[in-house]
Amino acid sequence: MKFNLKKRPQSVLGLSLSDGQLRAALVTRVKGKWEVVESAATALSLDLLHPEPELIGREIRNHLDAAGIHERNCVIAVPASWVMSQQTALPDLPPEDVASLLQIEAEKGFPCDPAQLQIARSDYRSATAGYATQLAVRKEHLDRLAAVAKAAGLKPASMALGLATLPGVIAPAGDGRITVAVEPHGAAIVVSTGGGIAAFRTADAAIESEAGEKVVNGNALARELRITVEQVPADLRVGLRHLRLCGDDALVRQLAERLGEWAAAAGLAIDAPGSAEDRLGAAIAESVAQQWLEPTVPWIEFMPPRPGRWEVMMARYSSKRLATTGVAVAAIVVVALVVFGWQEFQVLTLRADWEGMQMQVAGLKGVQDRIREYRPWYDHTIPDLKIWARVTECFPENGSLTAKSFDIHKANGITSVSISGTARDGQALLKAQERLRKTKEIQGLNVEAISGKMPAQFTLNFRWIGTSGS
Repeated sequence: MKFNLKKRPQSVLGLSLSDGQLRAALVTRVKGKWEVVESAATALSLDLLHPEPELIGREIRNHLDAAGIHERNCVIAVPASWVMSQQTALPDLPPEDVASLLQIEAEKGFPCDPAQLQIARSDYRSATAGYATQLAVRKEHLDRLAAVAKAAGLKPASMALGLATLPGVIAPAGDGRITVAVEPHGAAIVVSTGGGIAAFRTADAAIESEAGEKVVNGNALARELRITVEQVPADLRVGLRHLRLCGDDALVRQLAERLGEWAAAAGLAIDAPGSAEDRLGAAIAESVAQQWLEPTVPWIEFMPPRPGRWEVMMARYSSKRLATTGVAVAAIVVVALVVFGWQEFQVLTLRADWEGMQMQVAGLKGVQDRIREYRPWYDHTIPDLKIWARVTECFPENGSLTAKSFDIHKANGITSVSISGTARDGQALLKAQERLRKTKEIQGLNVEAISGKMPAQFTLNFRWIGTSGS
C-alpha cells in the first residue's frame, strides 16, 4: 500500500491494545528522524469489547493525560487474537477474476459471512506460482475499537496488524522466516516468505503449573507451529531458514528449549532474544506509528473505508423532504436532456465492449465447462461437522468438560483428531472417554496428556474411520 506523505502529519500516536494492556508511543520527527517523545504503559481494568466503550475510552484518556500525551491522530494495532486467516493459490487469471476467486474462498474458509468481515490481503510468490493470504477481522470488533477511540478523544487514521510492522517480520522476496510472539495470554505465529505473509495463526501460549507459575504450553504451541508451517506451499516451505521467538523472556526461553530439536531437524536457526512482556507491546506501538508515517514494509490495513463527502452530504439530507424533491426534479431534467443521445451512445458502447470481450467470454466458457466436468466430484457433505457432532454427544451437558481446541488432520487417507481442553470433574472425563471408545467411528482413542489439579488440562487423540456419508 502506498501513501502520500505530503498529506500526513509529522507526528502520530501508536496504540497497542491487547490482552487488557495499553501501550502508547507518540512518534514525531525530531532533527530529521523519527523518535518516541512520549510513551505510556499500563493495564486496563475493562476488556476492550466491554459493552460500554465510553468507559474504556475514558480510562484510556486518563492514562494518556497522565503521561502528557495529547495527540489526537492515532494508529491502532489490532489485537492478533482478533485476526483470522486463510491461504489461496492464485491461478493465472485477470485481476477481476482473482477478486471473485478470493471472494468465493472467503465464503468457504471463514466462519461467518464475508460481509461481516474487514478483509486485508497479502500476496506472495514462489518461482512458479502466486498465492494470497486473506486476513480478516470482524467489523463489529473494529466498530467497537473505533467507538473506544472516539470516547478517548482520538482520531484513528489506521487499524493495522501490528506484529507485521515489526522489523524483520515480513521477509523480503527470496527469504523465508517464522516469527512467534509469545505472551502469557497467547501466542501469534507469522510465516513470511515470497515477499508476503504465507500463514498467520494464534494459539494459547501458557498454562498454570501446580506451583501457580506460568509455564509455556510447549506441546500445544509446537503442534500449532508445525500445523502452521504445513500450510505453507511446499515450494516455499524449503526456503524457511529462520525462527525468531520474541515476547515474554521466561516463556521464550522455555519455548526455545522445547523447539530446539524440531527446529534443527527442519533446518531452522532459532533467534530468541526475548524481552519483557510490556516491551513487545511497546515495540508494536512504536512500530505501527513509525511505519505509518514512513512506510517501509507491506501494510496490512483493517480500517474500514471512509465515506466520501458526497455520500456524507446525501446521508445528511436524504431524509428531508426538500432535498428529496430537489433531487427528483433534477433527475427528471437530466433524463429529459440526455435520453435521446444516450440511447445511440449506449448502442455504440455496447458494440465496442462486445468486440473487446469476445476472447474473455470464450475463456470464461472454457472455465465453466471445466466446472461442469468436475462438479460431480465435489463433496457436498460436511464430514468435519459430523466428527464434531459425535464428540459433542460424548461430552457431558453440565459444562464439567470443555474443549478449547479441536484439530482435524487428514493425510494418506487417515483422519486424525486431537482435542485439548479443561476438565473440572475427573469422573466426567473418564465417562467421556468411555463414550468415545464405544463410538463405532472412533478408533485408537489415546489420552496424550493430563496436567494440573482440577480443573485439569487434557489432550485426547483418536482416528476417525467414519465415511463422509456416515
